[in-house]
Amino acid sequence: MWQVLRQRQGLDYEPSPATRGKITENLQHIAMFECKPNIKPLDPHLLTEPYEVRAYAKLVRNLSSPDLVLRQKAVAALVQYFGQKTEHIARTLDYGGLQALVDSLSDEDEGVRVQACRALTKMVTHPKAQQAILEQKLVGKLMHPVHDTPKVAVEAFRLLSAMDAHWNDRACTEALIREGCVPLCLEKARTGSDEVKVEALRALSKVYSVKEAFIEVLDNDAVAVLTELLGRTTVPALVEVAAENLASLCFYSAGKRAACRDPTTVVRLLDVLKAGDQDTAVRTATSSALMGITIENRGKELCLENSGCEVLLQCLEREQDDSVLINVMKAVCNISENPAARAKMQRGIPLLQTIARDNADKPPVANSARRAVEMLTWSP
Repeated sequence: MWQVLRQRQGLDYEPSPATRGKITENLQHIAMFECKPNIKPLDPHLLTEPYEVRAYAKLVRNLSSPDLVLRQKAVAALVQYFGQKTEHIARTLDYGGLQALVDSLSDEDEGVRVQACRALTKMVTHPKAQQAILEQKLVGKLMHPVHDTPKVAVEAFRLLSAMDAHWNDRACTEALIREGCVPLCLEKARTGSDEVKVEALRALSKVYSVKEAFIEVLDNDAVAVLTELLGRTTVPALVEVAAENLASLCFYSAGKRAACRDPTTVVRLLDVLKAGDQDTAVRTATSSALMGITIENRGKELCLENSGCEVLLQCLEREQDDSVLINVMKAVCNISENPAARAKMQRGIPLLQTIARDNADKPPVANSARRAVEMLTWSP
């Protein structure tokens, strides 16, 4: 090496015997310890994570990669990102993430479609994402996956449920109603698998935040669908969401009247309460629906005709949950406006007085019990 350098400098160089030995030693050291092999090529399926903002562009780009493994890893990474903090959602939107995820809803792989629905479910909770969805008119495309396989359809309905938001005056919910979300949810509640039916009804329950939706729900004969599902007692989640929707419909007088047209609706609600389902959420939903229906005079009559007074008294005797107990006592107040029902419920007065006394530290429960006693002891 030194000989080459000296020649370049135009100088003569004749290494001494000592130097010659040192050169040999150095060359041996380099050969043994300093020579490294060339870097092996990366695995083509490896999705490396760039630093900071570079990650968003790369993940969005890989959503449309021809490599299935890279698409799966990219959409899974976005789901994880969106669950960490909302800043990731805003940054991904800046790099075209919304349109890329919408395109992924039609991916040939079911796993990618499922993960795309999950990513969009988190994304649509961001105001900036909802604004982009409305501006780009993507609501219709977000509804298409409900016709996919059951696994994808479940996630698609969860996506539709997540779109209901108060900060933009329910603009996305109104757009869903215009695009036919109500008949779509009811269709899947009739024909889908049990899990799809549950999520379809949960998505339907979100449209009630828009008043006009009540008319469309009733026009599509929703009460008949809900009544049928109330009979599926082997699937508690299905009974729960059906009763919740029925309770929401009973907020309006037209909904109460519709619920009273078929006696089967009241009968099935009473059957669920009589059975005393172990799931508190089921009892809460069914008692809430019955409370709403009994506001209507026809609802009081149906309750009386189908041993409703006896069922309510049984609930008062055994119920431990405060929410269910309050709903039952409000239903007692409602049906006690009927003279015949009030006469049948007289033996429940001591029980109601005991409830009021034992729950003095719980004003909602105690007040409901005292009000029920007042209604049952009232005389014209």
